[in-house]
Amino acid sequence: MKLFLLQPFPSHYYPVFGLARTFSDQGEQVVFTTTPSLEQTVRKEGFDCTNFQYMSEYVITNFKTFLGILLKNLASKESYLQRQNEFGSAFSQTLGLITEYRPSHVYIDQSLAEYYFFFRPYVPHITIVHTKFYSGKVKGIPPMTSLHMPKGNRFSQIKIEYLWLKVLLQQRKREFIQKMAFLGRDEVYFWKKHCKKYGMNWRKQVDFRHCLNRGVKNAQNMVFAPKELEFPAIDRVKNLQFHEEVYFKDERAYTTTAYNDLKKRCLRAKQGKVIYMAFGTLAQGRKVVDFFNIVISVVENLTNTLLIISKGNNTMKLKTSKKTVLLDYAPQQDILSHADMFITHGGLGSVKDAFYHKVPMLVVPMNKGIDQNGNAMRVKSKGLGDYIDIDHYSTTEILQKINALISPKIRSKANQVHEPKNQKKMVPDLRKGNAQTAPKASP
Repeated sequence: MKLFLLQPFPSHYYPVFGLARTFSDQGEQVVFTTTPSLEQTVRKEGFDCTNFQYMSEYVITNFKTFLGILLKNLASKESYLQRQNEFGSAFSQTLGLITEYRPSHVYIDQSLAEYYFFFRPYVPHITIVHTKFYSGKVKGIPPMTSLHMPKGNRFSQIKIEYLWLKVLLQQRKREFIQKMAFLGRDEVYFWKKHCKKYGMNWRKQVDFRHCLNRGVKNAQNMVFAPKELEFPAIDRVKNLQFHEEVYFKDERAYTTTAYNDLKKRCLRAKQGKVIYMAFGTLAQGRKVVDFFNIVISVVENLTNTLLIISKGNNTMKLKTSKKTVLLDYAPQQDILSHADMFITHGGLGSVKDAFYHKVPMLVVPMNKGIDQNGNAMRVKSKGLGDYIDIDHYSTTEILQKINALISPKIRSKANQVHEPKNQKKMVPDLRKGNAQTAPKASP
């Protein structure tokens, strides 16, 4: 029996559905923990799920928040007792999962890595799941929040070490502030206390050298991304494997009459270049609107070029143009199969989609505090595209990079990327409403 404990966001579930499908096809029982809002997402894929009350995460971003938490803890023990009960409840829920399902293998999201210590005394096999690239410190690979591209020389290595030092010191600073705010009884206090009770040494087993969240030393790790997109130095990491199957969610809801008309008129005829632009859930705010409008203006001056924008359900004051088509939502896989270029915010899901379809990318990182900067550098280092800083760019830079990326030379480079061995595509079965495996189409 396989149990998946994932961060409750759709972007953390879809990457692992392919592996779960493989287990299910082999006759294994597969169960996901979920919140009520995600239950339908999991059940729609044909998997069982069980509601789970995840522990709260306390993020202190400013002095006002710090002071409020500190004063609350100084005034009474109520906050401490509440968090103690929450921790105990999470452990009780975990024991309930173990008793009910008796899993032989548990897959835990890296952002929830410390739940490892709940399962370790009872479950023989535990794997830490990475729905982003591996976030641990590796010699020769910068933190995923960095825009530095490794060059293999001594100067680059020194800079990488400096970037890691900066990131890790910032993490220690955040942990120290939390410890002060909670009067020493922060989440680390509860984890240490739990591990001591069950014969584990929290400090010796926790890996502090991770970019975003703490990891677990000597645990098995699985990254849900093509290894070919990663920097070569990743081979130095032990206990790490890449799951390279591609799993595409069902996009039938986005294949509207208007989209089918667009496909007949423009995409199948393919009389010019097609640029697709989508920033996912980050397609909002003044920065995005300004950037989209500049791209619209640039494309207006390009010959035989169509721009398709997926803007989500956000209200955006965008320019009108005969060369631009606006869609609330779009069937991304189908568009990418026709596109000559993809302008993306750099989420790993979108990067993997473009990599699969061999479409050159212009990456515009929006959330620079997570992985989008690092994804942009991986794309650039492989010759699969370029990037633009959303805070520092010009119309000329956008024009130059679009012209470069829609050129036959870059497309040829994307087509030469070696496909990972045994890679399969998981696509929706339109008759049954779930997924099936299919070989990757030739470019």
